[in-house]
Amino acid sequence: MHYISDMKWEKERFTVIARVRDTLRRWPMFDPGDLVLVAVSGGVDSLVLLDVLVQLAEEEGTTLRVVHVDHGVRPDSGEDAAHVERVAAHYGLGCALREVRVPETTGKSPEERLREARYGAFHEELENSGAARLATGHTADDRVETLLLRLITGAGPRGLGSIPPLRLPFVRPLIRVWRREIEAYAPFLPFPPRLDPTNLDTSIPRNRIRHRLLPLLEEEYNPSVKRVLLGEAEMLASLAEIVDELTMEAEDMDVSATARGDEIDVEGLRSRPLAVRREVIAASLRRLGLEPGFDLVEDIRGKLLDIEGNSRLDLAPGLSARRVYDRIVLGPRPSQAPTPEIDIPGEGSHLLPGLGLRLEVSTRPRGEEDPREAVGGPCNAWLDADRLSFPLRARGVRAGDRFHPLGAPGRRKLQDFLVDWKVPREDRARIVVIESAGEIAWVVGMRIDERFKVRKETVRVVVLEVTQQEGGETARWPEFQAEGSEDDKI
Repeated sequence: MHYISDMKWEKERFTVIARVRDTLRRWPMFDPGDLVLVAVSGGVDSLVLLDVLVQLAEEEGTTLRVVHVDHGVRPDSGEDAAHVERVAAHYGLGCALREVRVPETTGKSPEERLREARYGAFHEELENSGAARLATGHTADDRVETLLLRLITGAGPRGLGSIPPLRLPFVRPLIRVWRREIEAYAPFLPFPPRLDPTNLDTSIPRNRIRHRLLPLLEEEYNPSVKRVLLGEAEMLASLAEIVDELTMEAEDMDVSATARGDEIDVEGLRSRPLAVRREVIAASLRRLGLEPGFDLVEDIRGKLLDIEGNSRLDLAPGLSARRVYDRIVLGPRPSQAPTPEIDIPGEGSHLLPGLGLRLEVSTRPRGEEDPREAVGGPCNAWLDADRLSFPLRARGVRAGDRFHPLGAPGRRKLQDFLVDWKVPREDRARIVVIESAGEIAWVVGMRIDERFKVRKETVRVVVLEVTQQEGGETARWPEFQAEGSEDDKI
């Protein structure tokens, strides 16, 4: 194998190899003993990358292996794969060929779909080979072009940092090497590079930037514009690292994943720097599969985070962002289906269809137990059997409902009670009540009615117990139990 560290290189090769060596030191990309996959398409950038890493392999203590991804997009892609196999064999390296087929995905450009398929194959090869790193042939020009592309299409701090030198396990040893330096190196390669005609297709946005916009900027504004933009990308990437760190801390403290989606603590996020607030919202949008454009992020921040009260923004079919008291919830739009009404004829186990709940009803003697100690949490209720009239009815909340909350001085509107418990408006229609002879006896999970409580003179007790069923849409009542006191829950 040609792992030679003390050979003399031509000037054009020495320039690139020295720059790569310095890059490997500035951003520690390899550890001694690493198996490194080298992504080789057959184009000039990837062939130069491979040759440089071969020259430095002994010095770095790395073992190299080639990986080639055949997208099957061009008729001659099989010839590219055969060419890469010959190149790998010349260096005495193993070569993994990966064939992928790019699916049609709504809302994504062909370039995005190709990239996703390629990196999916890279991840598989990393796992199969046990390699620690995978090196790609991105250059300084690629980084500048990406910065301009993201400025035009929109990107956050991380995006404007453009292509990072490393985002493990991926490393970019050529990221400080210019394309003209790559082309000067090319005549010294053992094999000629394959040419990809799509690189000249100016219908592709990146190619328009490369062949039209950048030459215009160099000619009309600044001959050194690419060097300036590379410096800007470096600076923005450094700032993005700080924002990323603060964003991760904010997500740990202020964001909870629940059945309703991402729930963001309003006061917590308000205390963060503006850039972090935006990034936390953007991250939640990405988890929903949405593009976090600036206007959308600002709508959520301005209308839900920085105001009081409850509001809602529709994000996409079936998805919403909504303010629920002291939280912002980003996730599926809540179902507005009414709670079905079910008669409970007597003792036994009764399924509450559509709610994912089962109600167990039993009767027992009063005994000596204190009902406040006997009741096992918000899903249990003890009621005076002689004050109940069967059949009971399980139903949802109705307009005008009133009841006498246990321990309260008198009757009040159920709506007001739910507001005090901070039950979101969207969930009030899914609250379950148990009714006896037209009167609410129990707001499930929250409070029984004073008129049905167990007293000293009570002879028989009806025990109601609600349990959650697997599958199906579930009622929301367990999420609000923390708002009441222990005395409220019988």
